[in-house]
Amino acid sequence: MRKKNCKNEKRSERIIDAISRSFDLPQDALGSYAHIEISGNSEVLVDGCQGVLEYGDCVIALNTGRLTVRICGCELTVVSMQNGQAIIKGIITGVEFCN
Repeated sequence: MRKKNCKNEKRSERIIDAISRSFDLPQDALGSYAHIEISGNSEVLVDGCQGVLEYGDCVIALNTGRLTVRICGCELTVVSMQNGQAIIKGIITGVEFCN
């Protein structure tokens, strides 16, 4: 049974991707990807955050469902995390995306 659910999820993802491409919409418009905003080198806002995977002064990793978003830098802190939105502040030196 579990394999069937996984197949349905992948099929749903393919349909959402196809609709997004057909209407020339950004991938996050249909809720299948996280939306990320970077303000200078001092703040990152991640919409679609499902939890914190790693928390340290130099690295904060966030689960966004499809991807893990790793924010790298110095003096990093999560200043807010509510309603699926995380705000990270500090000296941002990089943002990485991992499966």
